[in-house]
Amino acid sequence: MQHRPPTQRRAGLPRIVGNSRIYAGWWVIGAISLVSFSRVAFFNPVLGVFVSPLEDEFGWSRTTIALALTMGTLLGAFSTIIVGRLMDRYGSRYFLTGTMALAGTLLLLLATMDQVWQFYVYFGLGRALIVGIVDVAVIVTVANWFIRYRGRAMGIMLVGVRGAMGVMPLIVLAFISAADFRAGFAALGVLILIFGVVPPYIFVRRRPEDVGLLPDGDHPSPTASAGVHPATPAGATDNDPHWTVRETIRTRAFWLLLLGTSQVFLVGGAINFTMASHLEDSGLTRSTAIVVISVWAFSGIAGGLLGGEMRQRIATRVALPIVLSVAAVMLLWLSIVANAWMAFVFAVVHGIFFGAQQPLNQIAFPDYFGRWSVGAIRGITSPVQFGLNAIGAPIATLVFDARGSFDLIFIIFAVQLLIASALILAAKPPRKRATAARRPP
Repeated sequence: MQHRPPTQRRAGLPRIVGNSRIYAGWWVIGAISLVSFSRVAFFNPVLGVFVSPLEDEFGWSRTTIALALTMGTLLGAFSTIIVGRLMDRYGSRYFLTGTMALAGTLLLLLATMDQVWQFYVYFGLGRALIVGIVDVAVIVTVANWFIRYRGRAMGIMLVGVRGAMGVMPLIVLAFISAADFRAGFAALGVLILIFGVVPPYIFVRRRPEDVGLLPDGDHPSPTASAGVHPATPAGATDNDPHWTVRETIRTRAFWLLLLGTSQVFLVGGAINFTMASHLEDSGLTRSTAIVVISVWAFSGIAGGLLGGEMRQRIATRVALPIVLSVAAVMLLWLSIVANAWMAFVFAVVHGIFFGAQQPLNQIAFPDYFGRWSVGAIRGITSPVQFGLNAIGAPIATLVFDARGSFDLIFIIFAVQLLIASALILAAKPPRKRATAARRPP
């Protein structure tokens, strides 16, 4: 008699998912996308909108404001060493629910601050939670529920991120214009509590196997029962291997990937934070600069989907250098922006290709080393990646304070992206045969 997998209705999933013909993993992606939308409240472009109001209210320098971002990013990055292993073991459901509730509360507290130490504590801790817990949870969840369609799933999930990067600056600007920066922080806090807490509690589970399903919605096959998933993504010979952390760090590919992707984190953090200020310094009004950033963010939605589909067709080690090279050229363009039309050209082109690199960057390590230790591996890579991300904004602002312009640092960042492209292209995926006996429960 032919074996049939348990239906979603019998698998301990919410009723709405169990009664649906849609694979449960896509419901998980929907919930994760809402979480990703919410977490942007602690991203660099949103903080960038608060820079001028905080300067006007308290007289804080841009470097002082950026320091809170740096402190929170570093704290979160090093906490992933422990958090990543816990998520491999227990899943991300409760981590996400509790973390987003606390992050929303911290934003509400930011609306009451009147001392710089409060800004460091509230914003720094919130940033640490997003970097140290939510970022890991998102990647671990997507990697576990999808293998063959991992690129597409990550691209869809990032619609939430890019959409928020377009919408949130406008929300903040509207509340600041109507009231003050305190209203902006309060609005973000309410938004997180609405969209970031309940969806992961209802829909997110650790792995599809925990509820009687398989990644990608596949059915059991002789190949799968032998311990090897039947699908094979571009650029790999075995798409679901089990690499331990010790085995992973002994490969040449791991270190090339880490060096290459870390450059992207450094550049991305600096550009996201300085973009609004640079556009204002280039002659654009504050409202025009915010609109440019929104266009850039919304362009990233198409870019994220593009990057996800690229991964479905060509290897990550080829796709990622392509998009990074175009992004590097656009940073040179940003350094000479002098009016609105040049700013909007940058917003569209860089937005698309910056958006395209995100799903490719996020799934590079799961694609190379499998999903079974993705949290633990993330615990090793995050301190390096987010450590560089944390110093990107202060470096850029220090250059600005010394030169009165970001032009030189943008050129340096463009060169770094080209170097990153070469490192990633050189990272040939290692080969390893997956065996069921070595997989964790």
